[in-house]
Amino acid sequence: MKKFNTIFLNLALIFISVVYTIPNVFSGKGELTQEYGTLKKVFIETYKYRPRKSFTYVDKKRLVLITSDREKRTYKLTDHYRIHWKVFQDENAIGKELRVYLKTDNKRTDPLIVEFDKKKVYGKSASLPFSILILLLTVGYTAYNLYRIFDKKDFIE
Repeated sequence: MKKFNTIFLNLALIFISVVYTIPNVFSGKGELTQEYGTLKKVFIETYKYRPRKSFTYVDKKRLVLITSDREKRTYKLTDHYRIHWKVFQDENAIGKELRVYLKTDNKRTDPLIVEFDKKKVYGKSASLPFSILILLLTVGYTAYNLYRIFDKKDFIE
């Protein structure tokens, strides 16, 4: 059973790396879905969040950005990006251009790159440490398992 668990964990790490992490880290602006519009409304929303391995819900806050102009679009920045909230909450922010580059999953929660009034608010580097950690874990764990398979015959038996 232990062999199955290590192989399953290794395959899961490889899947996450290939499908999610590598495209977000190595994609250029031209390869991402770009959306833009004029900032119409900004407010803080409280929502129910259930942490992993918990049976209770916790109130968390996120900043909601609503654009108009072409289509009404809603973007949500979780508290992970709280240090950038004050840029959007400024009194003079309404009516300025908001340009957003979505992650590869095209969700509008925590976009990959956000530019406001032709200035970058945050980019890939904000989520880069977590992505690099996943890639390093994948490479290390895969190398460790391959070493055990090819060098020690007791892993297969």
